[in-house]
Amino acid sequence: MRLGPALSLFEADAPGTPLRPCRPLEGCSPSSPAWDPWSRSIFFRAGHAVYRLTSAELVELVAGNPEEQGDAESEDEDEEDAAGAGPANEDVLFSYPSNLVSDGRGSIYCSTVGELENSVLRLQLPAAWRVHAVEPAAGGAAAAGGGLQRVRVSTLHTAEGCGRGLAYSQSDGSLITGNIAPLYRLPLGPGGGPGPAGAEPVLLAGRRGQQGERDGRGDRARFSEVAGIAPDGDAGGLVVLDSRSGNGGFVSAVRRVTPDGTVTTLASGLAGHLHTPFVLPNGYLAICDGRTQSLLVLDLGLKPLPLLPAPAAAAFAPPRRTLHADMGALLDAQPDGTADLTLVVAGRRFPAHRAILMARCDYFKQRLEGGFADGTAAELSLPDADPAAFELLLRWVYTGAVDIPPALAPAVAELADRLLLPELCADAQAVVLSGVSAAGVVGSLLWAERLGPSFSGLQSSLKAWAVEHYEEVRGGGFLRRLMAEGPGLMEGLTDALAKRRRTQ
Repeated sequence: MRLGPALSLFEADAPGTPLRPCRPLEGCSPSSPAWDPWSRSIFFRAGHAVYRLTSAELVELVAGNPEEQGDAESEDEDEEDAAGAGPANEDVLFSYPSNLVSDGRGSIYCSTVGELENSVLRLQLPAAWRVHAVEPAAGGAAAAGGGLQRVRVSTLHTAEGCGRGLAYSQSDGSLITGNIAPLYRLPLGPGGGPGPAGAEPVLLAGRRGQQGERDGRGDRARFSEVAGIAPDGDAGGLVVLDSRSGNGGFVSAVRRVTPDGTVTTLASGLAGHLHTPFVLPNGYLAICDGRTQSLLVLDLGLKPLPLLPAPAAAAFAPPRRTLHADMGALLDAQPDGTADLTLVVAGRRFPAHRAILMARCDYFKQRLEGGFADGTAAELSLPDADPAAFELLLRWVYTGAVDIPPALAPAVAELADRLLLPELCADAQAVVLSGVSAAGVVGSLLWAERLGPSFSGLQSSLKAWAVEHYEEVRGGGFLRRLMAEGPGLMEGLTDALAKRRRTQ
């Protein structure tokens, strides 16, 4: 392993101002580096602040004041937006931010240390910092700095004790945090933000207050003292550096933790003040030795995480537009001034587009053609229709597909038959059939018979189901209703049952 030449780093007072050589801060050595593929930058800590190094070798203050300590406060989104872009978030104060990790989706996470507790923070990066796949690695506004935009800071979790490592789990989008002996999984919400209200960290492996070095799963495993966590690329696994004092110094072990909390020791008896494990691009594990200022490199057969999303072009490409999605978006946007007809169903008003209704539904085509009184009306009433069923029907008219809840399937089927939509009627009948039960089959049979020829196929399928489950239907006493309300159906069911028994 060989290091290249030292980088020539630059800084600037503000976007667009001349660059100058970066001046190191006195007493603030860079530490806790984290590569972020989303912005193609390296984030690191110096003093009480977080910085980033872009691929253009530009150093920017991200948030915090390197020489002033304080507790971070979650920013209000509205207040932040009102503030607009600023020179940087130097008004946000941190207390020894460390364990920086990236989710590769626009967020950096870190832990901070208070007097009696530690916190896990999220730094949501500005959209202007994102480097798209089509941009060269050292080009584009984001790579060159992208402007010192505002960074939104939020507190995800606060707990007693001292945080001992942090990692982002690509397998389920959660954070893994260490607290001396145990490891916990901290669920995150949509977009990497706070999880559901009241969500607490879930134990992944180890047990609080019980230390040791024992392999096992979940709370049967033991850690001496977690000194660092690093993700590897093998199905969401983690590498944990586990240290204990002994023989006048520290002895460490490398433990692997799978997503289900199974702990396996990969190496042990490693002497030195070891910290900050990291899986290199070749799969080797690199560990820093704070006592000798050296790097320990181990070949443990680990799989590295990809440095960039794969495939990169697909990861950043805009989603493919479809007619189904665009028509659904048009319907969801109502009322937006584009609708030229209002459909009134049991008091509910549905703005719609006359041309779409006529093109997609024969019923509306007949009512809205110029020769009829309704052809030029601004409103059209549908008496005796279920508004919830009509809402689903209207979505089907616009998009050609809709999820039909079982409770609404009968109403949708009836309305689709009435409005001359045989495909939707068949889809709704299939939902009715999929949810049939011994308690409901008689009622469904009577309902299908009442609705006539369009439901004859469903009626035959329901009768076959009743024959197949005859003992269940008879045992519940449901056949008495069929004999009273549908004697013809009962006769057909009896004939089908007799035929089935003859052929067995």
